Amino acid sequence: MKALPYFLLLSSTFTLAPRLCLAQAPPQEKKSEERAKPTIPVKVQVVFSEYDGEKKIVSMPYSFTVIADEKVGGYYSASLRTGVRVPVEAVGAEQKTNYMDVGSNIDCGLRTTDDDRYHLYMIFERSALSPSSGAQTEKLQVSRPDAPPLVRQFKASVNMILKDGQTSETVSTDPIYGHSLHLSVTINVLK
Repeated sequence: MKALPYFLLLSSTFTLAPRLCLAQAPPQEKKSEERAKPTIPVKVQVVFSEYDGEKKIVSMPYSFTVIADEKVGGYYSASLRTGVRVPVEAVGAEQKTNYMDVGSNIDCGLRTTDDDRYHLYMIFERSALSPSSGAQTEKLQVSRPDAPPLVRQFKASVNMILKDGQTSETVSTDPIYGHSLHLSVTINVLK
């Protein structure tokens, strides 16, 4: 009688073991199809311009290469950071100094589409110091003689479809000065 439980245990082991092995078999690899795509380097040119009416005040160009369909850290395969850390005095009992990043930040990624176009994902942020006194800021009553400078910001998150050589532009208006801020993006496939 003691042999019967051992027999049942052994027969269930031999019956279930092949099924468990099949359930744990690795799935068919589809990555070989993804690897078959050729690497496509694309030059991305970004120009941030500020206009006072028709007069161009500043133009800041940025240029970098993005590999299409490359996903390093999500959708963005290229990052660019440029600027300066500005000391900001804390007010209160603890008068310690903090630092604020001022400059430009760009995160960009590209995906190819089925019709030889490119799906561009980009986050562009620009901050700049602006004097806290002047004719424009006095209208808004934000100036004080001892006030630190204002930090102007422009942030854009763009998601566009472009062809090789095509340019797209995003425009915004500065609420303090009334200047128009232009973000121009051009892509060129490198061969």
